[in-house]
Amino acid sequence: MERTETRIDRVLVDRARERAREEGREEADVIEDALKHYFDREDPERSPDHEETFGEILDRVANWQREHGVEPLSEEEAMKLAVKEQHAYRRGE
Repeated sequence: MERTETRIDRVLVDRARERAREEGREEADVIEDALKHYFDREDPERSPDHEETFGEILDRVANWQREHGVEPLSEEEAMKLAVKEQHAYRRGE
């Protein structure tokens, strides 16, 4: 943990202190959480709590395929595979 000194508006400091008191936490922890929340809104993928969307998963798979020289499935092949997996799921496989 790094110690730092910064200037913050008195009203914000008072609010942080009040929140810390209400939650039984350290003032520094409340301020750190506020900063994390602020930065996570800018770049949600960097948040430790970020849950990957389906689109992000597909993008990650496509990137992996490109990096490893794997040809993507055609739309027809992908549909056949999806239907096959759906049937297997319904059979309990």
